[in-house]
Amino acid sequence: PVTNIDIVSTSYSDGCNGDYNAGAESADRQIRELKNVMRIFSAGNNGTSNCSYGAGAGWGNITGGIKIAKNLLCVANLTYTDLVAASSSRGPTSDGRLKPDVSGVGTDVYSTIDTNKYELKTGTSMSCPGVAGVFTQLYQAYRELHAGQDPNTGLLRGILMNTCDDAGNPGPDFKYGYGRINGLRAVKVLENNQYIHDSVAQGITKTATITVPPNTQRVKIMLHWLDREAAVSATTVLVNDLDMIVTDPAVNSYLPWVLNSAPNATTLDANATRATDHLNNAEQVTIDNPVAGTYTIAIDGFSVPFGPQEYYLSYEVIANDALEVVYPIGGEGFVPGEIQTIRWDAIDNGATFDIDYTTDNGSSWTTVFTGIASFLRHYNWTIPNTISGRCRLRITRNGLSKQSPAEFSIMQTPENLKIDFVCPDTMQISWAPDPNATHYQVFKLGNKFMDSIATTTDTFYQFVGLNIADEHWFSAKAFNASNQALSRRAFAVQQKPG
Repeated sequence: PVTNIDIVSTSYSDGCNGDYNAGAESADRQIRELKNVMRIFSAGNNGTSNCSYGAGAGWGNITGGIKIAKNLLCVANLTYTDLVAASSSRGPTSDGRLKPDVSGVGTDVYSTIDTNKYELKTGTSMSCPGVAGVFTQLYQAYRELHAGQDPNTGLLRGILMNTCDDAGNPGPDFKYGYGRINGLRAVKVLENNQYIHDSVAQGITKTATITVPPNTQRVKIMLHWLDREAAVSATTVLVNDLDMIVTDPAVNSYLPWVLNSAPNATTLDANATRATDHLNNAEQVTIDNPVAGTYTIAIDGFSVPFGPQEYYLSYEVIANDALEVVYPIGGEGFVPGEIQTIRWDAIDNGATFDIDYTTDNGSSWTTVFTGIASFLRHYNWTIPNTISGRCRLRITRNGLSKQSPAEFSIMQTPENLKIDFVCPDTMQISWAPDPNATHYQVFKLGNKFMDSIATTTDTFYQFVGLNIADEHWFSAKAFNASNQALSRRAFAVQQKPG
């Protein structure tokens, strides 16, 4: 559990983009001064609105001046296929800075609603808390790697942005920000200590070096700092201006990706180009198919009126053969005939993907689909009608294969779960029989979790000694002993007091 930190996920609207307001000034100051606090905001759902940026409808319509603060995270809304939702608000900010910062799935998110029900919800109000959850996991990962020490959230913000899966136009853009968050890649940067902490003063240049190994497909480098708050309604919001240049072993220099914020729809939708950035407090350099060797990163204190300025460099090195199955990862219970969106992680190198599955832990494999386009990272799989708890998926590209990290199950979930009767001394639940089940696992809600209470070969179970004046929740799972298959837990049923 994460405690004693402040990661705030907020969704609200106070109109269109507007100027840098008192709320943005306060957020920037709070995050900079406290250093272990992060504020995470929805970008808003005004994606098709004209908020007078000057480029017509569809641009410069982030909802709320506080959301355009420099040090917080502003989140766009994606569909499950990583396309930005039409309703998702877009940048730039009033002074031309990049917003939103990152993207997350916020369309048709399965959510709890009053009273004790589920519903599909859509909007940046759904993508925002998802990003906050991943950020919190990164916070906890840092603590576990550093004996409980709290991280500087400037480090985590930079890593999260730099490890995003690029979406939309190549590089950052005003719709997706840096792309869809990738928590797995972000935590690997922490685990591999692929970051550098330093500070720089006015007119000083600091240098750092990193090593890029052979057979690297892409290297991504980000400079990030928690900038000092600007004056309310400032025309230019950046206060301390740092610049980054990356030099490769052949003495080729690379500037960060920069967007053209001129109020023109064509210009705003154009690809980023390499240039010096005097607007943003995050700068990213990416290099495809880099030569192996030592790279030098120069950080220049171009204009640091309030210095020295603390900063973080984070970097990610992605190998040519990088490939990983990220869903399913093991332990899931899939139902025969349902459609599951399976996912994998890789960089587009032009080669297609093949998918196979096994129900006997690799003794034999069955083809799901071949020739999946090189830019895709998901596939909608219809679960086969084979009961097994020894299932894995395999993704193959260019002869390299990666499997699910652990086994998952295919098994029908118990159906028609209901409460049969409630007496002062006994409550009974029952469910429809499953011909593939050898026995069932029964659950009851405890203080915090759905606790496993018992196993039974019957299709009913009697709870004895429960207080009928209390509310109770019950559920069940099906199990096949011969194939080691364990189903998903059925939606719980509620027994109200009385």
